[in-house]
Amino acid sequence: MAKRDTASQAPIGDEIDTVPAPSVSDDGVPSKCLSFVLGSDWGHFRRIDRTVTKQTYRIPPRTTVAGLLAAIAGVRRDGYYDVFVPETSAIAITPVAPIRTITQPTLGLGTHPGETMADAGGSGQKTIKVKYPDSTDNRQIHSYELLVEPAYRIDVAVEDDRFYSALKHRLETGTSFYPPSMGLSEFLAWIEPIRDDGQFEFQSDVVETSEALEIDSAVPDGIDEIVPQAGVTYAVERVPGYMEAHDGGRRTTGFIDYAFAAESLQLRPETVSPVEIDGHVVAFE
Repeated sequence: MAKRDTASQAPIGDEIDTVPAPSVSDDGVPSKCLSFVLGSDWGHFRRIDRTVTKQTYRIPPRTTVAGLLAAIAGVRRDGYYDVFVPETSAIAITPVAPIRTITQPTLGLGTHPGETMADAGGSGQKTIKVKYPDSTDNRQIHSYELLVEPAYRIDVAVEDDRFYSALKHRLETGTSFYPPSMGLSEFLAWIEPIRDDGQFEFQSDVVETSEALEIDSAVPDGIDEIVPQAGVTYAVERVPGYMEAHDGGRRTTGFIDYAFAAESLQLRPETVSPVEIDGHVVAFE
């Protein structure tokens, strides 16, 4: 499969040696991947289908994970979308801590455009001037649903050599171009290797079986393949999966239905390809 030319979107920062990136098969299975644990004290991935209470996804959306990885590698805001298209990238997400939430009320000033933004003249063109909100005005109360001590294992592969090399270098040296966060920028996150030897790169092996097997990660778009188990309940969330640049911003181009549980799920590998990564069975998307 031909690799995309992303030279204009290459990681910024220190020069590093380029290493061969993995290949991603037509089934979305990479030949190798980078694996680590992402943790924080708090987390919030705002649901786009809620308007009043600011509820959170339990599983970080694939688009959010892509943005976090780009921040670590050092890529500008709109410079990584082509790196994470489904044909040349693969991501698996596994909760490694109990998923707990609390609702936290907060007070804040309103930021209505009519109150905090105004037109300003200049050069014959209409410009916008941003004003500070009135600090003496009444506060508004908003409820945030927050994740408590969230932690996820991330397995990621991209076919872009320079991005893969930059990300691998950052993980191995314990550095990050931009600070990673668990959703909101206030919730700074940290990264840990999944093994004591500090290794981040692992080979992947497709699990060849026609029988149901246990899968550790969240299952993307494979709900019909889950085998019901006594005493095991699972939840399903539809999250943004893919995006592209659009009119100076970005837009979502696809969604993923993630099924996840506190325990491992039984899966029939008919439409989902299970992959073993260092003894850990996951499903990539």
